[in-house]
Amino acid sequence: MRLSTILIAVGLSVAPSAAAAQKPPAEAEAEAQAAPASPEEALAEMQAMVERFRADLLTPGEVVPGWNAGGADPEADLRRLGAEDHYFVTRSEEEGTTVGIMTTRRIADFAPGNWRIVDSYGSAVDSLDNPSIDFVRLSPRYVIASRGNVVRRDNIQCSDRIGHAYLYEVPGAPASENDDMAPLFFRIALLAQEGQTICSRYEGDAQSGWRLQVLLPDGRSLPQLTDASERLTIVEAAPIDRLLSE
Repeated sequence: MRLSTILIAVGLSVAPSAAAAQKPPAEAEAEAQAAPASPEEALAEMQAMVERFRADLLTPGEVVPGWNAGGADPEADLRRLGAEDHYFVTRSEEEGTTVGIMTTRRIADFAPGNWRIVDSYGSAVDSLDNPSIDFVRLSPRYVIASRGNVVRRDNIQCSDRIGHAYLYEVPGAPASENDDMAPLFFRIALLAQEGQTICSRYEGDAQSGWRLQVLLPDGRSLPQLTDASERLTIVEAAPIDRLLSE
């Protein structure tokens, strides 16, 4: 799982409940009836939310023992099988399914043609040294696709930049709780990842799949982003919407 999908998937699940806990109903109603914020006030509020989001998710824990020795390399296994014909699929009890594609092609080459673009980040022509595309389903209605740079260092795999991302709406999909928050947290999460490097240390093999530990480049763990149920596997290439629904 790459940088933006980790931040967005976790952020969408935790941020709405956190925001609701911070504001009593009476306060929320009063804010709704107040005069609209000025552009400067709106920008300051957005910046504050980005900083809170980043601090909540990227607070490090202890150094992971042996973090820089012996980690598996799923990308090498995928490329041996053929990156054009095989994708990564990550499944998690908490965050659902993510599809990862090692490719120099653009997001639009893989997204279903009937998906509607709600918002975008970055540029489709942004140059990346080792690009990878991720699709993560936030809800039946919303999917996020991101194109980021992947580097391997000290036996761990790191994502150090997101060049391009889309928030897609799936036509005809049923609405879910917190769907109205998806556009806001898409924007906040992508801004929060700017200048950050997030890494994963993998254990396992291509036959049984891989478990991963999310950490910083110096080996300190990121407990908020590590999901013990998460498992990465390699599958044959197939339509993105089908893989996300399996």
